[in-house]
Amino acid sequence: MSILRPPIRSLILFTCLSALSLPAMATSLRVGFAQVPITPDVHDQWTDVNDDAQFDPDVDEWVDGNNNGHFDPVWIAGFQKQRPAQGVKDELMAVAVVIEDGDRRMAIVATDTIGLMRKFVLDVRQSVPEEWQLDYLMLHATHNHEGPDTQGLWGPGLFTSGVDPQYMQALKRNILSAVEVAIANLEPAQMSIARIATDPLAPIVDKRKPTVIDEDIRALLFRRSDNSVIGTLVNFGIHVELAWDRNLLLTADIAGYLRQGISEGIYYDGELRKPGLGGTTLWLTGNIGGLMTSGPSDPVYDAFLKKNITKAGHEKARAFGYSLANSVIEAAERGDFSKTMTPQLAIRADEIELGISNFMLALGTLTGLVDSDPTLHWTPPFVRYRSEVVFIQLGNATITGIPGELYPEIAVGGIENPVGADYLLPPQEVPHLRSQLPGKVNLMINLANDAIGYIIPKSEWDNKAPWVYGDEEETYGEIVSLGPETGPAIHQAVTKIVKGDP
Repeated sequence: MSILRPPIRSLILFTCLSALSLPAMATSLRVGFAQVPITPDVHDQWTDVNDDAQFDPDVDEWVDGNNNGHFDPVWIAGFQKQRPAQGVKDELMAVAVVIEDGDRRMAIVATDTIGLMRKFVLDVRQSVPEEWQLDYLMLHATHNHEGPDTQGLWGPGLFTSGVDPQYMQALKRNILSAVEVAIANLEPAQMSIARIATDPLAPIVDKRKPTVIDEDIRALLFRRSDNSVIGTLVNFGIHVELAWDRNLLLTADIAGYLRQGISEGIYYDGELRKPGLGGTTLWLTGNIGGLMTSGPSDPVYDAFLKKNITKAGHEKARAFGYSLANSVIEAAERGDFSKTMTPQLAIRADEIELGISNFMLALGTLTGLVDSDPTLHWTPPFVRYRSEVVFIQLGNATITGIPGELYPEIAVGGIENPVGADYLLPPQEVPHLRSQLPGKVNLMINLANDAIGYIIPKSEWDNKAPWVYGDEEETYGEIVSLGPETGPAIHQAVTKIVKGDP
């Protein structure tokens, strides 16, 4: 079943895939952008006395900023538990774009959060007013490891959620506000598309073999008739985490620097080093399983400061974010963006049932630590969960929404069956997904409408020793994956909606 409005414009009603063919002719393209701050208030300050980037009430000191007699932390998601924010470095944002072609209207909202569970996504959709006439709403988390816990896994203890329910309600209101403003900002637009190479001096690193990186930037640029920029969508696959695990300030990390660089220009200490393109920029995290990152000691060259940065922190996040922004700006200046004729919009979204064989994640969902709606069954897998995949075509560009962190080899090929893998079998997720996408520029968005963890090729699955490739330690991806059948299930579901199979 697919998720789309029928003629009465209901976001929740399910209709069959055959109803989702391209409209006969797109009459016009209009887009609207908006951004709304979603930074939580940090009421209480604390001092990390033992310098371990974790709050220990028996050791660390804190100040009751709101005078309520309680420590009110904003638990930072990603990396270790017990990491409360000490303050705010820069604003976290919800950035929205609304696109319509005269027949259909959709919205995409990206938030500077670690992940948004599908239960929350459905709640937001159910609150969309009928008069907004949205056919589809995609909610995306940039997978920011320097923002508030929105899933529950990074609180003060093993089975204590780090989610603040009041913040989640405020986040919902801010997401809806961003969509409402974007609708009000709708205006005629011309779309251009580009696939852009990144600077080799600011490389992504694949932390798990086989080394497969889906490394190019994919971008959609929307301009007015006078050539001024309305907004830009940028899709790139890297973990938004370069401030790393000892950072105690809320920040949008790489995504924030990229958005600022493209829209406002690249600044160092208040000095403009390179003008931006203008408009509003929306970051969409690409295929990041594996995992795609730049580790604490991996070098990133700052082209504006003329130096290599290896130490994790805000300076490194800035260098990488600005490097990406610079690549997009230079591509626009060179004329690398190719214009597309008035594009037609088509949307296909499917629900998918996934089994949770990971005991700890199953326990977390059943106990409510992770805010989701699992179901129990008498036959394996005993705990199951409904998620969603989506395929959007906009002229000769496509947008594929994946509900977790896809290992890039499922997207671009290179799946192996290494020694130490738990299953002796050939690659199951073939042909690779990018070979099946029909557009000229294909955006693949991870953590779209859900946050189910890593999506690992089954033939690379490794949940018990001996570890793959002779590793001496337990592999990380499987710890935060639903199970070995997730990769084949997601691959099959995406293949079906790309082909338009019922």
